[in-house]
Amino acid sequence: MDLDLFRTLLHNLLNVHVIEYDNDPSTLAAFEDTCCFHKTLQPMFTADSLSYLFDSMNADTLYEIVDKLDVCLFFFQFDRRIFLIGPYVRTEYIDQNMQKILIENRMPASYATSLKLYYTALPVLHSHQIRHTVISCIASFHPAFTEYSYRRLLGFHEEVRETKTYQQESVDYSRIYQRYHAENHLLKMIEKGKVENIIQAFEEMQQESSSIMGLFLSTVYQSPTAILRALARKAAEQSGLSVITIDKITQNSVQRLSASSSIKEQTRHMYTMLIELTTAVRDHLKNTSGYSPAIIKVTEYLSLNYTQNITTDTLCQISGYSPSYLAKTFKNETGSTVTQYIASLRCRQAAEMLKETCLSIQDISSYVGYSDNNYFVKVFKKMTGMTPSEYRNSFQQPTAAP
Repeated sequence: MDLDLFRTLLHNLLNVHVIEYDNDPSTLAAFEDTCCFHKTLQPMFTADSLSYLFDSMNADTLYEIVDKLDVCLFFFQFDRRIFLIGPYVRTEYIDQNMQKILIENRMPASYATSLKLYYTALPVLHSHQIRHTVISCIASFHPAFTEYSYRRLLGFHEEVRETKTYQQESVDYSRIYQRYHAENHLLKMIEKGKVENIIQAFEEMQQESSSIMGLFLSTVYQSPTAILRALARKAAEQSGLSVITIDKITQNSVQRLSASSSIKEQTRHMYTMLIELTTAVRDHLKNTSGYSPAIIKVTEYLSLNYTQNITTDTLCQISGYSPSYLAKTFKNETGSTVTQYIASLRCRQAAEMLKETCLSIQDISSYVGYSDNNYFVKVFKKMTGMTPSEYRNSFQQPTAAP
């Protein structure tokens, strides 16, 4: 039986990763490295957990894993081989849902960007769609197949342990930067009329995708709206807007479009993306007006990592300045010290959450980077003129008189 054809057929019909597992531990190790965002949130996405599940699975059952992030993995056995489908998601990304998950697991806000990039890179699929496709393919290859049952796995039960707060050390965004570098090289060859180099640049772009999860062959490029999205991305990048911010917006748009069922809905999502992207550019130009390139790099880094303990050495490496010159230049250009700038970013995020959520002030304090709630209240009042409770109450509707 041609199992490679079977795997390829599933991939083409579902437009999602399909892996054939043949008891090679390196296959599961590679899956964990590529597809597991965080072991605490996805304990069943680790190589050890998957190996355990495969050893105890039934040959006539279709399994679906659903983790804390609502990211799913489908697996089953066919012709004595195990096939993994995914990961995928069942709904589009919602900021407030993910904020709640991070807070419940004592993870700071700096995880939010990398989590959103991870989540929105996954296709939107539904369990019944995968089950129907899998059973149809099995029936095509083996008409006398035994009927399969279905089982959903929601997670391992763990002993109650002392709450642990996770500190994000560093996030590797290099894959995004590599993709933009490859695109810019291609555009530069077109812009300069280098006909003799254009094919090479195009081939290099495709080769680069193989080392960064096949991004060139992903939905980022395959949608009919990809040309408009690519032009919008490049226009935003020319403004100096961070490519991480651009990807957060446009990659989320890709996921929404993949779940659209009509041209009207797709058009609405494209309008939303253009408005969000243009707004982000406007805010970036307003917030960085008069800034030098070095200080723009520093503020970009701070906006991505403001919940962490940021060292002066790190900011000096980013800017290329000495500590004293960086402090002086940053204050002259932004009007505030680095410490004040970080506090402003934290309080801005906290203010938004106080206005839009019912989360406790303690949870919000921890989420934006303050382990000491009393200190957070002090800083927030200095920034806004109100305590967090007063700020939240100012947005509540007054009770009508009887």
